[in-house]
Amino acid sequence: MYIVFIALAYLWFMMLITAPSVGKALLVAIVGGGLLALAFYILNTPARLRRARELERARDDVARPEE
Repeated sequence: MYIVFIALAYLWFMMLITAPSVGKALLVAIVGGGLLALAFYILNTPARLRRARELERARDDVARPEE
């Protein structure tokens, strides 16, 4: 996941520094940053769901008395 995110961040940075004007660079920074955040959220979904399931399982183990 991180290698894909680093590659996207590199592409975003290259687009930022090669923008022909400051206005276009700001637009690339805002839109590209939003897309980068969305990509991180999507790429991190499996890990986030796995942590939520583990937390729920741990809560169930604590709530359920040993028989």
